[in-house]
Amino acid sequence: MSDADLAQLRLSDYAFVPAKSVGDDDLVAFAAAAWPERPPYERVLASWWRRADPSCAVAAVHEASGAMAALCAARPAAWIIGGKAATGRAICEWYVAPAHAGKGIGKRLVQHYARPDRYLYAFAMSEAAAVNFTKLGWKGPYSSALLALPLPRLAAIPLSLIGPGGVAFEFHVVEADQGVGALAADFDRIEASRDSTLARMRRGGDEWSWRFAVCGARQYHVCLARRAGAPIGYVVVRRMMPGASRMLGRHEGALITDLVAIDDDPKALRALARQAVAIAARLRVVVLLMATTLPAHRRALLAAGFLSPRLPLVGRLLGRAAPIFMWSPVGPGAPLTENDVALTFADSDVDLNL
Repeated sequence: MSDADLAQLRLSDYAFVPAKSVGDDDLVAFAAAAWPERPPYERVLASWWRRADPSCAVAAVHEASGAMAALCAARPAAWIIGGKAATGRAICEWYVAPAHAGKGIGKRLVQHYARPDRYLYAFAMSEAAAVNFTKLGWKGPYSSALLALPLPRLAAIPLSLIGPGGVAFEFHVVEADQGVGALAADFDRIEASRDSTLARMRRGGDEWSWRFAVCGARQYHVCLARRAGAPIGYVVVRRMMPGASRMLGRHEGALITDLVAIDDDPKALRALARQAVAIAARLRVVVLLMATTLPAHRRALLAAGFLSPRLPLVGRLLGRAAPIFMWSPVGPGAPLTENDVALTFADSDVDLNL
């Protein structure tokens, strides 16, 4: 993010700066104004973009008062769209303090991340944000599927380290300060063998290295599946940060950050989903959650005991909480439809926040 780029954003009375350069007190004051329903406001100081490159978040500052007026964070990613490589950015934190609303600041911040060759999208946004993205001409909003498994300990079954079709499982616990290590080569091999029919984020070693570098004090449980020694897929489970979810409150929950199998092999996905349940059972959480746009994921999770979003009562709750997604119709996103896009918690900052 060069000074020239930020200078082009300039609006009357407002300057645009890397959000990392904003002082802690000013950032907390902005959080209190933008998200009054989300105390403690000091939580913003642990935001992932404060550990990332300065280009990942831009702030608008009111020049007369020096107050932070708006924030826009954009998670970087490499994508495959139409079988071709594309750059991507997921618009994540996008807020304007009420005292500064209606002046075009939010629109200008999103425009900063737009490029003719970039896939610009958002996942797990609020309904208010969806309204604003609609005004910008974005496609959507569309809903993903949120699936939940209450009390994984009751659903877990004893599992062998050898699954169907000779698939062997190995388990890794990754701390943020350790980095991806030897798993990077396995992630790369899986990514290189995946089908490119759907538009999807690349999930090789570089992507996971970036995630572990910015995720903060988190611990990831990775179950890697191999057949004849070659990696064919994996599932990643993580305990949620206490108090991060308003839906769960102080109850302990876990996320399936990602679920991947080469060619979306149904047997491999089902086996990995069952392993995710076993991991969550060992973590002794009250619920395991995953959001996805892929029917193959939904089928695998339902087979592992997850509650269906189609259930009469629980389904309505899951439907209201399911992340919604949209994207800019410019550039690589122009030809895409709702059914062309593969998204999970790994594709936005959800995993980095909850």
